[in-house]
Amino acid sequence: MKIGYKRLLVFIISIMIILLLNSFYFNILSNYKIVLMLVILLVFFQVYFVLEKDRHLYVRDVIIEEILFIMGFFIFYYLLGLLVGLTKVQSYLSITGIVEIVIPIILYSILRELLRYNMLCKADGNKLCTIFVILLFILFDITNSVTIASFTTNYKLLRFGSLILFPAIATNIAYSYISKEVGYKPIIFFDLIYKLYPYIVLIVPAPSEYLKSIIYLVVPILLALKVYKFLNQKNDEIIPRNYYKKRFESNFIPIIIIIILVYFYSGYFRFYAIAIATGSMSPGIRRGDIVIIDKKDKKIKESDIIAYKKVQTIIVHRIIQKIRLEDTYIYYTKGDANNNKDDFVIEEDMILGKVKYKIPFIGYPTILFNKE
Repeated sequence: MKIGYKRLLVFIISIMIILLLNSFYFNILSNYKIVLMLVILLVFFQVYFVLEKDRHLYVRDVIIEEILFIMGFFIFYYLLGLLVGLTKVQSYLSITGIVEIVIPIILYSILRELLRYNMLCKADGNKLCTIFVILLFILFDITNSVTIASFTTNYKLLRFGSLILFPAIATNIAYSYISKEVGYKPIIFFDLIYKLYPYIVLIVPAPSEYLKSIIYLVVPILLALKVYKFLNQKNDEIIPRNYYKKRFESNFIPIIIIIILVYFYSGYFRFYAIAIATGSMSPGIRRGDIVIIDKKDKKIKESDIIAYKKVQTIIVHRIIQKIRLEDTYIYYTKGDANNNKDDFVIEEDMILGKVKYKIPFIGYPTILFNKE
């Protein structure tokens, strides 16, 4: 083995030891501390190895391919979200959120990929060095998760593997391949969008943890395969001038439709769609129907059907009694198919809106995907 490879392996193994000590003993590498560590490592790398410049071809073309890939991913992911449910993400677009969450994510992504790219350049195709580079960045990504994880049972160990470790392995294999082939810029571009989009759109799909882990496992692999296919295609044939324009246009309309549906289902508009999961309102409203509620119609009277939230559950029932208490009202409700009224009081601030329309059957996929 060349001396350069040996020096690189010593450098990598030294960092791995530090990360392992952090994971199991110290727990100090969080947010800006891990960013600072990456800065120090890049300085050391410059001194002992010299940083490489990124002169790869096709960087712009690969980024365009990534944009198309991201558009396709969002179309799939949010269609899935319409089935399994959507959740609102806390906004971090405040001074505190940007400083504590957003900026560390950006800095970590940029510095990590700069270091990865330079290590892969120095590895220069050496299999052992390349494997250790991948292992190093897996450790980088999981070091803080290992710190807070509990391995006291087989279930917790399996959970850590499926939710954190395996997606990190897939991501770092894919990122390392792309970095080696087309440099660090496409990876930084993709990773920042992939990590930051929830803090911008604020509404994200809510699949189960294990379904989400499968998605996080598969997406980077598909991205690497797409880059591989593109590079082979670029070498074998000339891409028509309007090729990308047509592909953008084919994705644009579905994305607009999905954005409207997502915000509609999430209750951002006046009207709000809810899938009916039980038969308590049969025969008028059956299981699998979707009801459209009007959030601004405040003229609620007895016999109206309303949607209200009790703890984390949305219930659609009919008002059977409305009682005035000083300057407010309370309500009693009942499902049309139920023998007894609901055994709790509905207060005004629990009411989401009045049911205006019903669309039969199309809520079934949502119910099936959310069935426990």
